[in-house]
Amino acid sequence: MTTAVEAKTRPRERSVIRGGLRDFVLALFIVVLTGCVVFSTAWRRVAFIDMGYEIRNLERKESRLLHLQKELEIEKAMLTSPERVEKIARGRLGFTDPEPGQIRTVP
Repeated sequence: MTTAVEAKTRPRERSVIRGGLRDFVLALFIVVLTGCVVFSTAWRRVAFIDMGYEIRNLERKESRLLHLQKELEIEKAMLTSPERVEKIARGRLGFTDPEPGQIRTVP
């Protein structure tokens, strides 16, 4: 049989247990929230570093392509030079200067 003193302490024990559980849940929530903040900060930093590497690689690629473009423009200029075209026309194709009667003017 329980005495009056024991009956009065039981509800208090329950409130202590509930208060301890509430404190535990609150502490767990704070720990999880802190972990999420740390994880998201680290994730953003890694993404920032990766973006820096990607930018550097794209800048190198752009530099190589600009250099190649300049080389190709020089090669185009050499291949389309009038002297070269005339040399190929006379040598390989057998072209000659037109005779005076072969030239016609268009009005």
